[in-house]
Amino acid sequence: MRNVLKDYFSFSSRDIRGIYILLGILIVLLIFKKLPVYFVKNTEPDFTQFEKNVLILEKARHAMQEQEKKQSLKGEFDFNRSDYSAAKQKLNPFPFDPNNMTELDWLRLGLSERQVRGIMNYITKGGAFRKKEDVKKLYSISASEYEILEPFIVIRSREEKTFKSTYGTDVKAEKELAINRPLININTADSIALVRAKGIGPAFARRIIRYRDQLGGFHSSSQLLEVYGLDSTRYEMIKDALFFDESELKKININKASVEEMSRHPYIDFYLAKSLIDHRIKSGKILSVEETSTIPFMHDSRYRKLFPYLTTE
Repeated sequence: MRNVLKDYFSFSSRDIRGIYILLGILIVLLIFKKLPVYFVKNTEPDFTQFEKNVLILEKARHAMQEQEKKQSLKGEFDFNRSDYSAAKQKLNPFPFDPNNMTELDWLRLGLSERQVRGIMNYITKGGAFRKKEDVKKLYSISASEYEILEPFIVIRSREEKTFKSTYGTDVKAEKELAINRPLININTADSIALVRAKGIGPAFARRIIRYRDQLGGFHSSSQLLEVYGLDSTRYEMIKDALFFDESELKKININKASVEEMSRHPYIDFYLAKSLIDHRIKSGKILSVEETSTIPFMHDSRYRKLFPYLTTE
């Protein structure tokens, strides 16, 4: 029995050399397996360029949304009346007397420099506008453009001109006439109530309400100048007929709102929304609105305009 076991567990010199070679190979393999740990750096993937590309895409998307928003304010393009739709998107009509318009005023209507030169040549040669249809006769203005401008043309009579000279400016006259009108709450008024204010027609009433809904309400009368197409002349005409109640503002909870929810506000773009979220994550919770005044993309003027719309609760 001992001899049998000896035969099984005895090795020749050739077997021993083979065992040594096999052990050497195993040791070399183990060494090569451990070497990368010491010589290869454990680098994390760099997403810097990817994040830059995402920001570029978001900026482009935001710009496209702003363009679509402006187009929606002017109405959808009617391909059955392409000339009229093109003119509607080009013009920014407001009430005007063609006899008292300056070159700059005509440009503000949305007319081209070439059109304005033709109109000014007509006036320089003694041309006058006694009725609305006289504007239609101008070669510079197309039939579609006249159709859009016609409701805004105001040819003042002699009595109206005398009234104007009494008060000095049209703005003062409008203010004088507005004294006895009841004030309108701009944050709750519907379009029917708004058109009661001198200077606000159905189109501007819709624009004011649309912008009011985007803002979450007005906290300052000067915000009306941000309504598309509403110029300083019309603003001076209507501002004293309106009042505001800041308690009715809809506020954004900056401790809960997402980037998408914040970006819907006209004063918050993608970059500011992301900056607010980043600050919230780093702080755990934003304790006060004042805390946001120093974050990236929150410059002073934006902070002052946005402050009434933010809350931490």
